[in-house]
Amino acid sequence: MTRAGHTRITQAALRHTIEAIAARTFRVPASTVSADLQDESGNIAATLVVPLPAPDLLQPEPAQGNVFDLAGRSRSVLIQQTLELTGRTMGSVDLRLTGAKPRPERKIE
Repeated sequence: MTRAGHTRITQAALRHTIEAIAARTFRVPASTVSADLQDESGNIAATLVVPLPAPDLLQPEPAQGNVFDLAGRSRSVLIQQTLELTGRTMGSVDLRLTGAKPRPERKIE
């Protein structure tokens, strides 16, 4: 069944969605991520400011590469998940990683 009308995603909703994806990707609180979006010939050009999550020095983690590897993987996830969730294509994603912040503490049960 086809219905007349259209669906519009507001700029604010799009920005909040991209900020939430970035927060989840970097495993930081959503309140610490900010995004600035621009139109790039019909695609989204995003500049994101994200605190770099500091590793838990007491818990061994598998080697995940350096900061540039993390940024590259995260950029790919952002592009893919933004397309899946919003139907919009990202043209460019500029990441500004700010000072390292500890990850939120996990409750020990």
